[in-house]
Amino acid sequence: MRSVAAVLVILIGACTYTDALGSGTTVVRGGPASPTTDAPTTTTTLVITTTTESPVTETTVERPGDDALVTPTGVVVAVLDRTVDGFLVRTPCGNETVVSSGTPVSGVWVVVDPGHGGEVDTGAVGANGLMEQDLNLVVSQALEAKLIVRGIPVLLTRTGRYASTLGARTALADHVGADLLLSVHHNAPTPGPSNRPGTEIFVQHDSTESRRLGGLVWKHITESLSQFDVQWSAASDAGVLSVLSTRGEDAYGINRGPETVSVLAELGYVSNPPEAELFATDEYVETAAEALANAVVDYLTTQDAGAGYVSEPRVFNPQPGIGAGACVDPVLE
Repeated sequence: MRSVAAVLVILIGACTYTDALGSGTTVVRGGPASPTTDAPTTTTTLVITTTTESPVTETTVERPGDDALVTPTGVVVAVLDRTVDGFLVRTPCGNETVVSSGTPVSGVWVVVDPGHGGEVDTGAVGANGLMEQDLNLVVSQALEAKLIVRGIPVLLTRTGRYASTLGARTALADHVGADLLLSVHHNAPTPGPSNRPGTEIFVQHDSTESRRLGGLVWKHITESLSQFDVQWSAASDAGVLSVLSTRGEDAYGINRGPETVSVLAELGYVSNPPEAELFATDEYVETAAEALANAVVDYLTTQDAGAGYVSEPRVFNPQPGIGAGACVDPVLE
């Protein structure tokens, strides 16, 4: 593939500055580093130029000014409407309520979902006591920071140790018009030993773009984690694959629910004691977040296909996620 230089331009404010994305890639953006604005409408322009003399391609998408809201307590909610009392929002548990104030968010390109959350849905727990919900959040927050530095507007579905339904998470990604939804997880139970990371990326079975995103995430994560001298664990079919229920649909709600291109990334096995010890380190969080950021950038700015594809789907019926009846909303203000 020819070398491609991509310029992503967000027209938000008068101030403009440039951040390096990596070799041959630059983001120019105005206004704040996060996708936050009080303007009624945000215009997002994606301009891709090549090193050849081919014409410049320019796409402009109009989006509403209030896609989401960061409430005074830091919780991210979808904005459904403005009212005389503030904002009508959809909560993490899928309820509708009015929030009097907060920071409006629009123009989001990437939604990052820290898997699990809350007292009921903690996810897996390592032998060292490391909870998956906490690890997922720390890696997701580090990824968020790296994408902001690169000028990519990003939103987390969860910002603390609280519950949210899969329906609310996927609806948020669709509501803000994101280009992709990346759900961050760490796996269990532990399979057999492996000489390389057992990273599994679950993709939407009918989406070529989901497969491409998954291939890029797998490529960057496995290359980056392979530098660590750890006794890894891996399933025999680990890689980039679809997981279908016995009904023949995507087994995981994070893949099945959204119109948005989505992947569920199981970076490694927190249930494997040597991996859990690694995952508890700052070095791991930094390495994993950098790899995920590079995968997102590649997805947005190249046609790289990635690697790690498994041709045969896995058939599995997972336990249902936390339902609205068992979900307790966090304090919003």
